[in-house]
Amino acid sequence: MQSFLSKVVYEVLQSETRPEEITFVLPNKRSGLFLKNHLKTALKGNTFLPRIISIEDLVKEISGFELLDNVSLLFEFYAVYKTCSPKGKTDRFEDFSKWASILLQDFNDIDSNLFDADDLLDYLHDSKRIEQWNLKENSRTELIDNYLSFFENIKTYHQFLWKHLCSKKMGYQGLVYRIASERIQEYLSAKPREKFIFAGFNALNKSEEKIIQKLLFLKRADIYWDDDVFYNNSNNQSQQFFKKYKREWPHYINHDFKWQASCINRKKTIYLYGLPKNISQIKHAGTLIKELHLNHGIEDTAVILGNEKLLPSLLNSIPEEIPKANITMGYELQNVALSSLFESIFKLHLNRSRWKKENAFYHKDVSAVINDPFFQVLWINHNEFAKNFKNLLFQDRAIFITEQELLDLANGSRELTELFHIVFLDWDSSAEALIDKFGALIEFLRATETQNNLYQEYLYRFHNIFLQLSNLNRDFGFIDNLNTLYQIFHQILKTEKLSFQGEPLEGLQIMGLLESRVLDFKHVIITSVNEGFLPAGGSNNSFIPLDIKTEKKMPTFFDRDAIFSYHFFRLFHRAEHIHLLYNNITDDFGSGEPSRFIRQLEAAKELGQLEHVDIIKKIISPRLNPLPLVLNSIEKTEDVLLRLLNLASKGFSPSSLGNYIRNPLDFYKRSVLGIEEFEEVEETIASKTFGTVIHDSLEQLYLPLKGKFLNKSIITDLKSKMTDEVIRQFRKSYSVKSIRTGKNYLSFEIAKQFILNYLNHELSELERGKKIKILGLEESLTVSHQVKGLDFPVRIKGKIDRIDEVDGVMRILDYKTGKVGPSQLKITDWNLLTTEEKYTKSFQVLTYAYLYQINHPKEDRERSLESGIVSFKNLKYGFMKFNNDLVTDETLKSYINELDHLLLEIFDETIPFREKELPVFSF
Repeated sequence: MQSFLSKVVYEVLQSETRPEEITFVLPNKRSGLFLKNHLKTALKGNTFLPRIISIEDLVKEISGFELLDNVSLLFEFYAVYKTCSPKGKTDRFEDFSKWASILLQDFNDIDSNLFDADDLLDYLHDSKRIEQWNLKENSRTELIDNYLSFFENIKTYHQFLWKHLCSKKMGYQGLVYRIASERIQEYLSAKPREKFIFAGFNALNKSEEKIIQKLLFLKRADIYWDDDVFYNNSNNQSQQFFKKYKREWPHYINHDFKWQASCINRKKTIYLYGLPKNISQIKHAGTLIKELHLNHGIEDTAVILGNEKLLPSLLNSIPEEIPKANITMGYELQNVALSSLFESIFKLHLNRSRWKKENAFYHKDVSAVINDPFFQVLWINHNEFAKNFKNLLFQDRAIFITEQELLDLANGSRELTELFHIVFLDWDSSAEALIDKFGALIEFLRATETQNNLYQEYLYRFHNIFLQLSNLNRDFGFIDNLNTLYQIFHQILKTEKLSFQGEPLEGLQIMGLLESRVLDFKHVIITSVNEGFLPAGGSNNSFIPLDIKTEKKMPTFFDRDAIFSYHFFRLFHRAEHIHLLYNNITDDFGSGEPSRFIRQLEAAKELGQLEHVDIIKKIISPRLNPLPLVLNSIEKTEDVLLRLLNLASKGFSPSSLGNYIRNPLDFYKRSVLGIEEFEEVEETIASKTFGTVIHDSLEQLYLPLKGKFLNKSIITDLKSKMTDEVIRQFRKSYSVKSIRTGKNYLSFEIAKQFILNYLNHELSELERGKKIKILGLEESLTVSHQVKGLDFPVRIKGKIDRIDEVDGVMRILDYKTGKVGPSQLKITDWNLLTTEEKYTKSFQVLTYAYLYQINHPKEDRERSLESGIVSFKNLKYGFMKFNNDLVTDETLKSYINELDHLLLEIFDETIPFREKELPVFSF
């Protein structure tokens, strides 16, 4: 089928004999490339091409004004705002920028649609006054007064900004459009022979309408629309603007409307694909691209991204067979990987100011900067850097890292020292110096040997951003601190895009919906056809309420939905195959609902309005693995068996054997491979460190009492020493500075309370007449254990927290800062001791009893023995002993029998390390 632009070219060249006097005006620059291609094909012989221009460029040409970018406009507006606001009542620039951008968009709508700004803004202020009207006296507050004052001043801001920008012959889009609509006659007088052809428009603002109607009235223009009868027949909202122009424009009293065709209801196939989430859509789009390439060739195929953030995913999903792809959409700089580095540096210094640290940085902020991929390549070859940095975090437990400590990490490296000076030092200076810091960083990164073309393009774009900020601040001087610089940097990132280069007329075309205006493709793939993307949704980001906009006939989000609707359905006009992909997973907030456009297509088909169109629906789900989840297992190779033999000579602790009982695969990772748990800097004291503090404090308190009987005066003396000892152990295992406030202070108080509770428990035992003698503290014991069936001994080792004698009975105590109950120390079926996790506490205290018996003289072994646990969170049970009974020779015999079974299993080369269903250790 003939494309719209081809049809326009044919029609125009049939009636116009001097193409060099023709100016084609299109909705965007992109379509001009396709139009030029059609013109070159249609024109015969040697001639000048007609001029091709976008509507925005034409308006700027007519007005003679320069169109300001958003950031420059914001600075100009702030200069005006300061002059027309009372002294002492102006917002800081960073606060101003948050509401000014919304107000500028309102000004843009007002002026581009030729509303009487003074009248509309007075009406807005009056409506706000009525909202706050109250019969009660003294009901007005300062907040309400400031609120009303703001709306009263909006008109003043608009008037002063208008005059200021006009004096400089520059402006925002609405101002430029209004000026152009007023100067059209003057412009035409300078171009008496030029004929304008407008093609492919849909929604026009009032300024554009005025300009075009003036040209039509003077017979200096023709306009060609791409309307379709389907919109009328189905009462589709896409017809909204066409109906208005037919009804209101005087031109159509005596002229035909060009054109309304019947393109959508022709033979074509529409495929509706429901897929779960974004990645499934993109992967399926890649599959469709490959199929189209094989069956039809990739020329005349377009992929339209409803959600433009999915561009990187799509680029990674394009099949290798596709020879060329052209991307007609920018990629937002805020989504570029390098932006995270600048974000981290801003956060590093902003947090330092927030926490009032003059020469120190929060450790997580430092880690974010240093571990950024763009930095890692710089220090990866410095072997000692990573080790030293890790030591600084985990051995010194540095929550805040000083500037000098960072410089020490460079360890004399000229490259790292220079980098650290740029990133970390001397940031409390002028805004210009701060901007220069980022410029120096960019120059440093550009000079590294790890550069590539894309990397260099990123750096070039960010260089331009900071150059623009430097120029604006030099002209205006509004950036006076790092926070303001950060706010403006973010403003720019939202609008700046990274452009892609390619051959615009060849290969697969990738674009957003608005870039597809006026263009026609045989094969179209549209992703994210969901509410919230197509159309974008009903937000009203404006200071003018929806009811006032509706009353004054200002554009609203309803008009935006109509625009999206037209551009969406226009892609169907001359396409043969349309593939619509949508997310069919709806969450609790309604996200994932298919677009109303899909519902409209289905309804139109049911009503017979698309009788020549085939609609095929498919629900596509990822393939599920039909096999059940298989638990991992590791065979015992020769290398593994050698490692186990090495462990046998070094010794197994009760906790390592407990890991095997809990999950053999964890035992393999921890003990055999030696993989450690992921370590994080303890901002709040970890349970392991907390337990160490309790154990070490009790050891030091009781150490002078070893070999002595306790009495009340001794316990009283220990209470007086307790606080100093806990502080000393916190200093040794953690940090005294960190226990002064917050959760760590609570942990410190809990540690004192745990020890005080235990001392009080000891005191109550003494008051009941118990005789307690301390025999050992933190005693390390080992035994060379011979297992029947193994031809080598296995060393068993352990550290007993406390050994004492109570009324002639020997006791082995294991301290637990967690909660343990008596039921965890009872066992009736010995076969479960080394197979069930719940009995690991029993296994541990029996191991200590076994170690004690082997390592002590016969006379000690013949005495009554108890082994158990003291739980500081369950101190009401006191000393909880195994099976609530003595540890007898029979008990130890049963234990040793189960220990032998466990060790035989560990060293049996035919039994792999099998993962249990719920592993508790994550790597």
